[in-house]
Amino acid sequence: MKFKKIGYAVTFFFYLNLIFLITYIFMDYLSGDGINDAILFHIKFGIKGFGINEYILPFTLLIFVNILLVFSSKNFVRNLFSSPNQLNKRKAISLFFLSTAFIFNPFYKDVYILFNEGKSKIKIDDNYFYEQEIITNKSKKNIIFLYLEQIERTYLDDDIFPNLTPNLKKLEKESVSFTNIDAPRATNWTIAGMAASQCGIPLLTPIASENSMSGVDQFIPLANCIGDILKNDNYELHYVGGSDLDFAGKGNFYRSHGFDYVEGWYELEDFLNDKNYRSPWGVYDDELLSIVLKRIEKLHEKNINFGMFSLTLDTHHPNGYISESCKSNKYLDGENPILNSVHCVDELIGKFVETFKSSSIYDNTILVLLSDHLALKNTASNMLNQSNRKNLFMIFDKNSKPQSIDAIGNTFDIGPTVMGFMGLNTDGLALGRNLITNDSLSLSSDIDFVISSNKRKILDLWSFPEIKNGFQVLDDQSKILFGERFIKYPALIVLDSINEVDQIMFDFYYANPLKNKVSALDKSLNYIWIDKCLKIMEHKKIDEYQDSNDNCLLLQNNKNMTFNILNANNENISSELIKEYFENE
Repeated sequence: MKFKKIGYAVTFFFYLNLIFLITYIFMDYLSGDGINDAILFHIKFGIKGFGINEYILPFTLLIFVNILLVFSSKNFVRNLFSSPNQLNKRKAISLFFLSTAFIFNPFYKDVYILFNEGKSKIKIDDNYFYEQEIITNKSKKNIIFLYLEQIERTYLDDDIFPNLTPNLKKLEKESVSFTNIDAPRATNWTIAGMAASQCGIPLLTPIASENSMSGVDQFIPLANCIGDILKNDNYELHYVGGSDLDFAGKGNFYRSHGFDYVEGWYELEDFLNDKNYRSPWGVYDDELLSIVLKRIEKLHEKNINFGMFSLTLDTHHPNGYISESCKSNKYLDGENPILNSVHCVDELIGKFVETFKSSSIYDNTILVLLSDHLALKNTASNMLNQSNRKNLFMIFDKNSKPQSIDAIGNTFDIGPTVMGFMGLNTDGLALGRNLITNDSLSLSSDIDFVISSNKRKILDLWSFPEIKNGFQVLDDQSKILFGERFIKYPALIVLDSINEVDQIMFDFYYANPLKNKVSALDKSLNYIWIDKCLKIMEHKKIDEYQDSNDNCLLLQNNKNMTFNILNANNENISSELIKEYFENE
């Protein structure tokens, strides 16, 4: 009987290990880098707006392989537990392979690194974090940031990709091109690349505590980003992107940092000639670039200082998409889909930049062409990996002499460098440095160590709302007001030792439901959970009728082992009531 129990336990862990391994392979297919910050960020943040169509087949294959492995490994398990009292050759080989499978499964290593990095006692060196008063001069220039989805500098290498990007290669000779821009940790997905290049910080979130940030009103609100700096100097700021603004919180990021107009797929629909002309991710690039150009022309006519930030989509991994206007322009034999897409976008960007440069807008406007991040796993990954991969970063400035700059840099350096060209006195911004006036931290330090040693400071930039500033439930809007700040609910608010907000978790698309997060909390923690009354009553095993549309607040005081459930439309709910309840011995 004892042997049977051990057998069942080992069999369970054997199959669990297989599932973890297949899951790792699938995650690696998505990210190209195993289970990393990007994977966990999107799991926690939600994936509304995700171009899911292109992953249906790989996900179906993942399920099929798991089922296949379960059935095909029966003989392995049978060998392992045959002859209970005898160690034979077949059993010894099975035990060896089982232990080896556990030791070398990359799933455990990646998860361990993500959840334990930052717990080490690294001394924080604030000298890495550059902060200064930024002043603009009288001759202020406008700025256009055009992020090219996963178009990295490697695509310009004619030895690997002959004549793939003739327009970008021609344009590079007309720009100030930085050829040695690395992608540090927590910068290699779209919103992370944007935060890094505009704020000088990696996109770190308290992932271990399952803090998604999806329902918080502000996105890294204490970070000082290009948008904040330009808004303070009366620039009119626009973000125009073809995808859903909800995906990864792009819309929230731009709204939190000074942008006046933030537009994604739903906001741009009415500007399209044909609303059905879209890829799984959103607006095709030929339509998007046309919208951006018209918007820039209108801003120029208003004779105001402006900033335009935009992101293309067609070159999204793994296969890319082809805009109708360049569909016939295949690359070589046309067999590699992502290269066809890159070749097409190169043509579109060439036309866009030439139109911009031949207009009067160029007289007082800087254009930045850059990668949002390095290309993730796609149909050209084997070719890309033949090179020392770098991000694309070109600046077009009518008053600057075209040149190629090979100084070592990283994504954090882009923001302060661009602002220097605009006439701002930026030698640095957070972990970024102006590459014209300073050396990058990548040159003088191990950039991953710099990120680790500043992790606490970076996490503090998220700044949660505080109960002491107010607590008002707006049930008709599914919001809780904390003075001037708010969060959306359903939400789980975990309190610290003085009963202030320590972390907030949300229910969102395709993610681990809040009831599971409540159950997994340390039993010593006080918390507030606001959700459908039915869910809360079920969690507390209370058999009481509730309207299925009603929301309730669960106040859980684990210090004195009591709880209280209030209806969300109760007008007496206030910060005073909350404080009194949790401070009551």
